[in-house]
Amino acid sequence: MEEILKKIRQYEFVIEINRCGSVSKAARHLNLSQPTLSKYLASLEEEIGMELFDRTTIPLRPTEAGRRYIAAGEWILKIYHKLEEDFAEISAGMTNSVRVGISPTRAHFILPGLIRNFQIINPTAKIIIKEDTASALNASLQRNEIDLIISLKNDKTKLFESIPLFQERTVLAVPKAYKDDSVEKICRECPFISPNAGNYLSDMLFHILYKYERRAPLIEAQSIESVLVLVNDGVGAGFVPSYVMERCLYPDVVFKEIPKSVQIEDYRQICVFYRRGKELTKSEQDFIRAVKELY
Repeated sequence: MEEILKKIRQYEFVIEINRCGSVSKAARHLNLSQPTLSKYLASLEEEIGMELFDRTTIPLRPTEAGRRYIAAGEWILKIYHKLEEDFAEISAGMTNSVRVGISPTRAHFILPGLIRNFQIINPTAKIIIKEDTASALNASLQRNEIDLIISLKNDKTKLFESIPLFQERTVLAVPKAYKDDSVEKICRECPFISPNAGNYLSDMLFHILYKYERRAPLIEAQSIESVLVLVNDGVGAGFVPSYVMERCLYPDVVFKEIPKSVQIEDYRQICVFYRRGKELTKSEQDFIRAVKELY
């Protein structure tokens, strides 16, 4: 079995290198170092006795041997992943179930309506929700531990098949006391609550701080929910994803659209993702239908 898994992994590596046209890009997507993936490829080519890629071209292009190896690999992986799915369903008794991954914040605001819709479409199916970070969900989907994820379309999710759902944008959440003020005035005068650093919401905030020569906020929240609680209590304003507006339970939070004169370009595509070559079960198809009908 260990030898079979090794061969499967080799096919996955070569197919990803071909898709990316670069060993370094493929290594990033596969969560490997570039030297490690290069060593894997060199070892495989030595074992086969032929080069699989023409190193004189940028991007890399497969040789004739490479094209045949990739075609065979895609066929083998499709059969292998289908067998994995069948075994998983038999083992867990989940012939009418779907395992869905989503971030905790999106789960809180998106899942209730989505699950109600899914139950109407398929009232007998079991739905299993896994909440985790985007990178952890990507890894779980790759390992066949979950069937679908709802996530942001970016370089990390290009590995998977995708079905577009909706575009996420940023809105400004402000205390009710500021409901009649312009966004420009709020950006100049209102205290701000910062989300975790390193994401698009913090990028938007620091763009605003720079634009209006404001100092960094004194409050940094760890979640969107914390931002909303603080805004509701009148502590300050904060940037949040647009999907929170539909299920915000805080009566003293007012949402304002951000005018083009203020915002940076931040429209983001949210999709349902699944593994390449996967044949969707009826439950998975029903879940995707439920999401698409909701949005």
